[in-house]
Amino acid sequence: MERMLEERLRERVCLGDTDGVQDLLNVGVDVNARDVNGWTALHWACKEGHLDIAALLLKNGADRNIRSEIGETPASVCSNQQILYFLSTSDDLERIMYDSSLRTTTSVPPDFLRTAANSSKTRNNIYDKSRLVTPIQDELVLKIRVANTADPDFIEVELSRSELTYQALLYLCCKELDLNSHQIQKLRKLPNTRLRRDKDIQRLQNFQEIEVVVDATNVYKSMQNVNGVVNNLPTLPVNGYQSISKKDQTILY
Repeated sequence: MERMLEERLRERVCLGDTDGVQDLLNVGVDVNARDVNGWTALHWACKEGHLDIAALLLKNGADRNIRSEIGETPASVCSNQQILYFLSTSDDLERIMYDSSLRTTTSVPPDFLRTAANSSKTRNNIYDKSRLVTPIQDELVLKIRVANTADPDFIEVELSRSELTYQALLYLCCKELDLNSHQIQKLRKLPNTRLRRDKDIQRLQNFQEIEVVVDATNVYKSMQNVNGVVNNLPTLPVNGYQSISKKDQTILY
């Protein structure tokens, strides 16, 4: 339960939901809890540029010096000049949160802030290369294939974490596997769990294996052209038998 609340705190921060962040802090969620990459809620507030939320987190004890697994501090992932400014000062956070003139100011930041911002961008370029071996935070990586085919291989696809719905996954499978939605009978999370609704999709983990079970009849129908021919093969009649015609006779076999 505690871990779920910590994840919800980071989610509210990313969405810019100041009230939601305040509510979670009020019930005692650890403001310095870290995700799998070592990022805290303050890292995410700085990354997304949410000034009020960054100030709120700092007011509630967020540690601006916590480093991620690859050494990132909140300041190193931040490109918002105002957030960088009060991360480097001890100014009163109450004033920063509610001083509208500060939020709308267009004044040029001091030289040391521009230097800090440029150096943080340089560090981010280095970190981006390191992140090739870490999960992508904004996407869920899945492995999909068509069930019961001669080719057993999966392909890897990415689904945005902001669109974890059944319809989004169905659309992605159709696009990547070259299928039509009416051909799909069901989506199966291996080894034996049927996916039916959005909540099922939201519980998926990175590199989950998923099979797309197709209706062979609909696949056959979808392959027919306007003349009723499939790859130069005759169309199956209604009774399911193939037939050949010889003069005045029709032979079923």
